[in-house]
Amino acid sequence: MIDETGPRLADLARQNVSVAAWCLDCGHHRVLTAASLLARMDGRTAVVAVARRLSCGSCNGRAIETRPHYAGLGVVAGHRWHGD
Repeated sequence: MIDETGPRLADLARQNVSVAAWCLDCGHHRVLTAASLLARMDGRTAVVAVARRLSCGSCNGRAIETRPHYAGLGVVAGHRWHGD
């Protein structure tokens, strides 16, 4: 179950904070502006719930995670190991 508490898209837009998204299948990641997401989603949408509306631009996977992308922290990786 996804915890839908925490910051909402409108909160991030007011703070000029983007959303970091990454694919758990292939590790591809991207930073999306809150404004671009607000064009497609309600401002009350929790940042963690944004993931359900995305697919990976690299592998088309749907195992996506999203978090606020606070300046200076970089993309916080949640990738699974794809080693031997």
